[in-house]
Amino acid sequence: MDELLQFLLQHGSFLYKECGCRFVDSRVSDSFGGDAFLILATDNVRVRLVRDRAQLFGDFQKPEASAEDEAFSIDIVRQHLTGEVDYDTFLNAKNASFVRSHFRSVERLFDQATFAETRRKLQRLKAERAKKLFG
Repeated sequence: MDELLQFLLQHGSFLYKECGCRFVDSRVSDSFGGDAFLILATDNVRVRLVRDRAQLFGDFQKPEASAEDEAFSIDIVRQHLTGEVDYDTFLNAKNASFVRSHFRSVERLFDQATFAETRRKLQRLKAERAKKLFG
């Protein structure tokens, strides 16, 4: 969890300072040296920061999602919004910059009124990525 919090302070404080995100959930486990997640949310999107096997990832979920519900990684959301194909799912300065500059667009994707269509498109992109990476 410490790594997630450090990343949030260094690169993601805009989420709660500028974008109106509130902290809604978190969990820490002892597995793999301290896997953890931290969820911030607005009324339209949940931002999930994850430490899994000593790596940090970020993804997005629908507003009422539970921690276990389907999530879409930063690279898939980026590809949907910009057309850029870059399979970088890690939490890093580059991805934080993308989220900062596109947060309102991401929020609109996960709004209840548009989520069904968004979900279909994001699932298609996930399937294309899996086929490209794993055959």
